[in-house]
Amino acid sequence: MMVAKRIMALGLVAFLGLPLSAWAQPASALRVEYHQWQVGKDGVRQELSYTEKLYRQENALWVEREVPEAAQRDHDDHHHGGLGHKHADVVGAPLWIQRNDNGNVDVKLVDRYEQRLIDIAPPYYGNVGYDGHWMETWALVDPASLSSLEPSSVADDGVETYQIQRGSQHITLVWNPERRYVVSIRARDEHGLSGRTIEAKEIADSEPAPWTTLEGYKNRDYSDLLD
Repeated sequence: MMVAKRIMALGLVAFLGLPLSAWAQPASALRVEYHQWQVGKDGVRQELSYTEKLYRQENALWVEREVPEAAQRDHDDHHHGGLGHKHADVVGAPLWIQRNDNGNVDVKLVDRYEQRLIDIAPPYYGNVGYDGHWMETWALVDPASLSSLEPSSVADDGVETYQIQRGSQHITLVWNPERRYVVSIRARDEHGLSGRTIEAKEIADSEPAPWTTLEGYKNRDYSDLLD
């Protein structure tokens, strides 16, 4: 059964890369749609889709799942109903990642309902959908992994298309080098039994930046919430 975790950029090599300040005006806000599917031995096709918004600065990234209002309301009715809850119920909560000048990252989940900033230590990154690769999360692919490849085509606006073979998977990747993000990734296995797509579009920036609205939030450690 598929597990609803963030789909990273198809296992391409991670690398910190050049400072973002050396790049030409990277896009500051993206809306990213994820879709994956697979056909089981019983012939049943399973599908998983979700959408996230990415707000990006040179050393800060905010990743927020789009949750329909009705789904959020149902969640609140079942889990909060006036009784409160002891443990973190943070599936789909925003992820705030900061990187310092040494390349080290600080990862937090933002629990808006309880107004908590939940520190995530490296052993728990996978629990919150972060694979530890800053650049691959920030740009949806590590640009360094494309440096040894020749694009199959380059559009008039400079957007590059790459055809990549990874084992039995064929990947078509469209990269915007000026705005520094993946426009789309389409992958399909040679037997047609599984595939996935990632599609990103630029959106208006958040005003104010979401990480500037957290005054009064209390810090908690993720491990304390697993008891």
